[in-house]
Amino acid sequence: MLDTLLWLILIFALSAIPLNLAVKMLSGHSTLLRVVIVNIIVAVLTFVIDIYFTLIYSLIISFFALLYVYTVMFDLSYFRAFLAWILQFVIIVVVWAAFLYLFSIRLF
Repeated sequence: MLDTLLWLILIFALSAIPLNLAVKMLSGHSTLLRVVIVNIIVAVLTFVIDIYFTLIYSLIISFFALLYVYTVMFDLSYFRAFLAWILQFVIIVVVWAAFLYLFSIRLF
């Protein structure tokens, strides 16, 4: 039970690093703990929204809820929150590409 909780905390912390870097690049106010809290808030909001709406509506509402949480928690404008959302995926792709190149792993 305790090891599951520790793994869950580790996974949330590792998944928060790209978002933390993206927010810092866009002059937002973030710490690793704040980003982990934001990830948990967004996950819970998305889960609750998905319960009450159909797929397309839940995707749209969840996206705007994510942008709102980013603007409030990181002190960003909506445009910068959108850029942070995109930039975190760019960071993830670059890190994975570097990891795959470093260890000579071929995908195709």
